[in-house]
Amino acid sequence: MNTYLDGKLLVAPPKMVDWRFARSVVYVWKHDVSGAGGIIINKKLQAPSFQRICHEGDINRLKSVNPPIFYGGPIMPSVVGCLHSLDYKLPTTNITPHEVGFTLDKRIIQDIAMNKGPSRFLVTVGVSSWNAGQLDDEIKSLPPRQKTGSWLHLEHNDTDIFDSNTETLWNECVGQCVVNATKKITNKVFKD
Repeated sequence: MNTYLDGKLLVAPPKMVDWRFARSVVYVWKHDVSGAGGIIINKKLQAPSFQRICHEGDINRLKSVNPPIFYGGPIMPSVVGCLHSLDYKLPTTNITPHEVGFTLDKRIIQDIAMNKGPSRFLVTVGVSSWNAGQLDDEIKSLPPRQKTGSWLHLEHNDTDIFDSNTETLWNECVGQCVVNATKKITNKVFKD
């Protein structure tokens, strides 16, 4: 693969073989020679609640603060992280090329609980992670994978991440991938 996908969206294809990622939209916060990391942004969890996370982490919380929790991915399912706008940064914040941060630090959860955190954020449980070259191979659909099971990818906008309708985001992203692929084909066929 010639380019890295950090700062982009990975979209699970309709025939995704890995059930853990079925109908998922993943924001990739890191992709380089060492591997890739991302957060699923369209799967809200019923449990645990933010209140429960704060209770278990011994974090003081304003009663009015109770944001939804998202399933970030199948790796480290007990780790709480935060994908967020960069009006808030810690020294441990990973910053993508598109000005979105990902922080795995209890302090951000403490600040969110006291309404002092970033203006836009997703609190997540678990992460999505790929070893060096693994995501590249999944996108290329090298055997034994099939092309219909290859990850799709898109540019993102902040609305996709922080303000989207999680119920419809996957369908919208798949539709946009189809539009983009169609444009690419027609541009090759009907070059000026």
